[in-house]
Amino acid sequence: MRKPIYHVFVTHESQPDAQGEINTYWTRVGVAFAHNGKSGLNIMLTPGIAVSGKLVLLEPREDSGISQDTASA
Repeated sequence: MRKPIYHVFVTHESQPDAQGEINTYWTRVGVAFAHNGKSGLNIMLTPGIAVSGKLVLLEPREDSGISQDTASA
């Protein structure tokens, strides 16, 4: 089986906290593969989930440390 060239995430921003900071939560919802023989991508979303908003494609990391609902400041 081919390896995905991108992981697909949906991002969601939190409400501002007491200091006014907003966190962005990243939820992995699928993977993307190069399209066979042509330019483009095939995106495979996890079955059974609803996706809305912005999709973000990121190259997989070697450490595979990205988990669902990872917050970044």
